[in-house]
Amino acid sequence: MLVRDDLRALRASAAAAWSETMGDATSCALAKDGRSHPAGKFHEGRTAALGELLRACPADAAGETIAALAASRADEWAARAMPGGGSRDWESYRAGGVEALRAVAGVLGDS
Repeated sequence: MLVRDDLRALRASAAAAWSETMGDATSCALAKDGRSHPAGKFHEGRTAALGELLRACPADAAGETIAALAASRADEWAARAMPGGGSRDWESYRAGGVEALRAVAGVLGDS
């Protein structure tokens, strides 16, 4: 059964992938320059969504409680209106978040 510490590890992995993808550039710096970086935004979305899930989980949450929260958050992320009408970067950001949350809901739902 997965617990909050497992979510922390997943979030750390997502953050590492984001950092590796972006190199020494930040998402904000790229956006200010008018450059698009969907792969970076995807990992940023994963990191943000898993952080939201961690904050929503009670300290003693485990198993089905986390699965239910992850599924609910995934639905919320999928339904969110994107700023600016949905650029490629925002689509990637949302897709990363939804994928991360659905993966957690699926893994926990199977345990």
